Amino acid sequence: MRYNIKIIFVEILLSIKRHKSTFLGASIDLAIIAIHAQIPPHLMAWCLDDTFSSRFVRQDPPFSVFLSQNTESTHVEYYWEGNETGCEMWIIENKGTGGMLYSGKPTPDFWLLMRGAEDMGGIEDWLRGIKTIASIQLAYPFPADKHSKLHWVNALSHL
Repeated sequence: MRYNIKIIFVEILLSIKRHKSTFLGASIDLAIIAIHAQIPPHLMAWCLDDTFSSRFVRQDPPFSVFLSQNTESTHVEYYWEGNETGCEMWIIENKGTGGMLYSGKPTPDFWLLMRGAEDMGGIEDWLRGIKTIASIQLAYPFPADKHSKLHWVNALSHL
């Protein structure tokens, strides 16, 4: 009897662990735009506000994530105040106090995370608008097959 309980307990633990790792590794339902613009975060928010008649507000405290076991990094984050439409957006600075959230090539300066982008015209409309901003050198959708490399996304409190 005791042996059967141990087996059942181990099976439960294994299924919980499997569920947990699948959940954390699952792709998050976000459209991610990588933006190259060598400007401060407040100017990036202002440029988007001016172009799209939006209102990005700075999130305090800054977004904090461990880039390695010993390196904590804080990054400036803005959220879109206007999510009553069902669309949610965040601007996150790639370079923080302890390093980069993503250092692959090409290395973006900002991330625009969008959930429910189709409610606001879709990602293509946003890309077209972003590319008209003089301060932005390059903007492109970050490939969905590389989303798993953005481990920091799972650490965002609002997702």
